[in-house]
Amino acid sequence: MPTSEHKYSIEELLAALLRDQGIHEGHWALNVEFSATGASVKPQDNPNRTLPGLIVSVNNATLVRAESTAAGAIDAAAVNPGKSTTSAKPTRSRKPQSTTLQ
Repeated sequence: MPTSEHKYSIEELLAALLRDQGIHEGHWALNVEFSATGASVKPQDNPNRTLPGLIVSVNNATLVRAESTAAGAIDAAAVNPGKSTTSAKPTRSRKPQSTTLQ
């Protein structure tokens, strides 16, 4: 049954981005760029009052190569292993067919 929302942990989001970009090696982290600006806001519980407030927006998210010891970094090889190169299937030899009429 389809749902109207899908929630991802940071690790799940990182894994999905690594798969999307075809990255199979190295440790990676997510860098999120925010913008913040001051504003006058009216609290919901008292719309007659105006208070100083802060508006924060998300500008972008970036995959960043990281050291294996970096907090929040995940190993691309663990979440998006490369396809193993398998040798071609051996060809079956055919049973010899008799050339005489029976």
